[in-house]
Amino acid sequence: MAIPDRGPELIGVNIAFVATAIIANALRCIVRVKMVKAFGVDDWLMVASTLFFIGYIVSSTIGAYYGTGRHHRDLEDWQVEKARKCWFYCYLFYCCSMILSKISIGCFLLRISVKRIHTWIIYAAMFVSTFACTAFFFVTLFQCHPIRYFWAKSLEDGTCINNTVIIALGFVYSIFSIIADFTFALLPAFLVWNLQLKRRTKIALIPLLTMGCVASAAVIARLPFLPKLNSPDFLWDTLDIAIWSTVEQGLAITAGSLATLRPLFSLVMHQLGLSTRPTQPRPSNYGLQTPPASQMLSSRRKGSKNDLDMYNLSNVKETRISDDSLAKDSSFPKSPNWFNGNGPQSMTKSQVRADNESERSLRLKSSRNSSEDQMHIMVSRTFWVDEERASIASRGQGFT
Repeated sequence: MAIPDRGPELIGVNIAFVATAIIANALRCIVRVKMVKAFGVDDWLMVASTLFFIGYIVSSTIGAYYGTGRHHRDLEDWQVEKARKCWFYCYLFYCCSMILSKISIGCFLLRISVKRIHTWIIYAAMFVSTFACTAFFFVTLFQCHPIRYFWAKSLEDGTCINNTVIIALGFVYSIFSIIADFTFALLPAFLVWNLQLKRRTKIALIPLLTMGCVASAAVIARLPFLPKLNSPDFLWDTLDIAIWSTVEQGLAITAGSLATLRPLFSLVMHQLGLSTRPTQPRPSNYGLQTPPASQMLSSRRKGSKNDLDMYNLSNVKETRISDDSLAKDSSFPKSPNWFNGNGPQSMTKSQVRADNESERSLRLKSSRNSSEDQMHIMVSRTFWVDEERASIASRGQGFT
């Protein structure tokens, strides 16, 4: 016949909830340090609570190895002693973890509290839960004299208080814990509703903040098993208390950490394409197209007239002189090769063809340069006009 053993059940619950709590707390630290860049007191308290929870899990797992979850009749005396010693440390780690987690959740809610009445409610819930858990911590710590008599029953002069006191104090703490959990669960709805946020944002925040109430479900589920703390078959009958205590701590840390992960959730939803996030304007011009040279030059011309006046272009009257007028003007000096002294009719077909080919090449070159460097063409045209006008002006002065 197999020996009844519920120890593996306890170990499985321990691993599942401590892994969840560690992951949630690690994500909380990443969000607060990397994304929000504001690691506060509530974050430190939650980290400390997670460390005490890990200590609780280690003690509970070791106790399951020695005999927690089995009947006393199936164990040796030294195994019972080892398992009860682990149970004693679980008491202490449990109290420390729950005190710090409740204070951490309260400090987190104080950040968004704007009304005095809400602040006092949060302080009252923190005080009540902390006071009850602190009292339970010291009573369980000094319930036996000497302390080691809790697990070493072989001592002749050891004494312990009646287990009825422990059970009653356990009920008192559970009631206060439920009140505090529901206060932390319902109050955020009023806190968030008064914030200057969009309605959709408020609705998204409330479920995250109210997840702390799930820890109270474990407290309520543990209440029927508290009288078994006075059972002679202690390691077997108190296994359900150990399981629900693990669930309570794991849910409290996980829920308290998930309430701070909204920036991470928004980022993940944006990466998956399920939501859009407002983007802040970038001060730099990275990725913008550089304006063309013509716009830069025109803006410079509009902004400064001195750049043009240095060439005396503003004082020159723009006139158009045709080739025919120059040819009819007898006073205008002609080049020795100017139509060979006979005018345009004396040009040969080869010369006309050469001139046409030169004109085509110049037009082709001008079109290529205009597509490559618009500013260069504009500058060259400007100096071509100046040179022509200067030559005309010099020729006119020579005949005055």
